[in-house]
Amino acid sequence: MGTSLAGSHADPQRWWLATSSLPGVHESGIFRTDDKGASWERLEAKLPGGESFASLCAHRKGQVLVALTMGGDTLVSRDGGDSWQSEDLTEGRAVLKLALLGDDLIFQPQSEGVLYAVRDAAGEPQPPEALEFLESGQFVFAWDAAGRTVGAVVLGAKGGLVISRDAGASWEAPRKSLYGGSVVVRTDGTSDQILHQASAITQLDNGDGVFQRVKRPGDLVADFCLLPGGGWLAADRVHGLYSTTNWQTFTRKGVPAASVTALAVTEEAVLAGTETGLLRASLPVEGPDWQSPGGLFISGNHVVDMDAWAENPSLVWRTRRINLTCAAERSDDAGMTWQQRGQWPDAVFAVHIHPLDPDRVMHSFGYLNNGTEVLGVRTTNDSGNSWSEHDHGRFYLGLAADPADAEGNGVWMASHTNGLYYSADFGETWEKKTSHEASAVLHTGAGTGTGRLLIGGDTIRYSDDGGTTFHPARIEHTPDPLRVVAFAQHDGTLYAATASIWYPGNPPVITAGHGVLRSRDNGSTWHDASGNLPTLDVRALAVDPAGRHLYAGLQGGSVHRLAL
Repeated sequence: MGTSLAGSHADPQRWWLATSSLPGVHESGIFRTDDKGASWERLEAKLPGGESFASLCAHRKGQVLVALTMGGDTLVSRDGGDSWQSEDLTEGRAVLKLALLGDDLIFQPQSEGVLYAVRDAAGEPQPPEALEFLESGQFVFAWDAAGRTVGAVVLGAKGGLVISRDAGASWEAPRKSLYGGSVVVRTDGTSDQILHQASAITQLDNGDGVFQRVKRPGDLVADFCLLPGGGWLAADRVHGLYSTTNWQTFTRKGVPAASVTALAVTEEAVLAGTETGLLRASLPVEGPDWQSPGGLFISGNHVVDMDAWAENPSLVWRTRRINLTCAAERSDDAGMTWQQRGQWPDAVFAVHIHPLDPDRVMHSFGYLNNGTEVLGVRTTNDSGNSWSEHDHGRFYLGLAADPADAEGNGVWMASHTNGLYYSADFGETWEKKTSHEASAVLHTGAGTGTGRLLIGGDTIRYSDDGGTTFHPARIEHTPDPLRVVAFAQHDGTLYAATASIWYPGNPPVITAGHGVLRSRDNGSTWHDASGNLPTLDVRALAVDPAGRHLYAGLQGGSVHRLAL
C-alpha cells in the first residue's frame, strides 16, 4: 500500500514511493522509478523490526530524501535513494510530520503543538530551532508546506490560519476568519498556493495573497495537487478524483479505491456495494464515471449484500447498514432508485431472493435482546410489508437456493465457523449438514438435482450427496491457510474469491488473500486465475447476465473484471 509519493523537480521522470507494511503480503519499503512509474526499483532502506514508513519528502534537486517512520524516526538519503542512514536531525524528538522547503527541513514533534526548522538540512544540518509565531496558549492544530510557504492552522486565543512565505523566517498576521479545519499548500515552481477547509467552506489563495471561497467536488476532499498544464486535481476519499481549472466545475477522473463488499450485475448496469454506499456503472462500462444513487457517505451507508433476481436481473434486493440501524431495500430499475422494505436496530448480513417469486425474500440478522444474542433469518412473502423472524441461534454469511427443490423453498445457509445448514421451508426450520467452516456456499445444479454442492471457508469442499458427506477439493499452487468468501459460476466454470486470514496465537497466523481461483471440473480441482489483480482481498464476485465478464470486488481496490 502506497503511503507517500515524492518527485524530483530536476528530473520529472524520477519519483519515489514509500509504502506501509501489509502483514502477510509485503514489508514496508521505499521504491524509485525513472520512467514515471512504468517500472519500479526497491531501494535498500532498512527499518527496525515491526516498523513501517509513514511519509517521504524530497529535495527539489532530487538528491536528498528524508523518510519518516511510524515511530517518528528519520532516515536520510543524500544520493537520490541509493543509500540510507539514520540521522538524528531532530535531536531525539519523535516526529509527527515533516517537509523539505528548499534546503531547510520543517517538522512537528509527536508530543508538541509547535513547529521546528532544521536549517540547511540538505547540506550541513544545523540544530533544530523552534519557529517563533505562537502566542501564549496557542498550538498548531494542522499544517502543510511546499515551495517556501508554510501554512499553519493555529488554535487558541487570537488563532487562525498563519502563513510564512520564507520557510518560517517571518510570519503574516493570523487570518482569524480561517479558523480550525485543515490546510493544503502546493507549488508549481513559480508560485505557492494555499487552500483552507473548515466545515463546508473551502477558500483558496491562488498565489496572490487573497483567499476566495471556492466550490469542491465532495464533502470529504482529502488532498489536492496542481496540474502541470494548469488547474488542480482534487481527491475525495469517498467520491473519487476530479479535475478543475476554476473551482466551479469539476470533471471526474476516477472512482474511489473503495472496499467493495457486494456485487450485482443486471442487464443494464454493474452495482458495487461499498462501505460508503452504492456505485453504479451502465453497461458496457467504458470509463471511470460511476454514478452514486442516493449519495456516498464516509459512514452510515454500508451496503452489506445484494442479490439480483435471475428471472429479471433489473430487480435487486440489498441489505444496508445506516448508522445505528439496518435496512432491507428493493430496486426495480437496476439500482437507480431504491425503496426501503424494512428497518431494524440490528446487524444484517446476506440477502436471498426466492428463485420463483421476487416478493419472497430472506436475509440473515443478529442483535442483542436484554443481553442475549438473537441470530437467524427474517423472511417476507409480500415484498417487505410484513416480516417473520426465525431465531436459529447463529448468523449466516452466505445464502443459496437449492436447485433440487422445484418449489424454490430450499435454502443452503453458510454460517462460517458454525458450519453449513439447510432449510426446506424458506428459513422457518433448519438442519445441520456439516461442521466444516462455511463462509460461502454454491450449488452448481440447474434444477435437475444432479449438481454439486460446494462450501468455501478454510478451504473448498464439495458434496455429491446433498451435503451428507464433504470432500476437500485440490487447490493447486496456493499455500495454506486459505479463506474462501464467495463463489460464482458461468457456463460450467466455477470461480472462488479468497481473502486474508488472521488467527491469534504466538506467533499469530497471518496470510494474504490469493485472489480468484477457477475450476473447470465442477469444483474438484482449483487453480489461480487472478491474472493482474492487485494483491488485495477479493470480497465479492458476480457474472453479468450475458456472460461477458466476471466482476470482482476488492477490499480497498474497487471493481475489476475478467472477460469470459
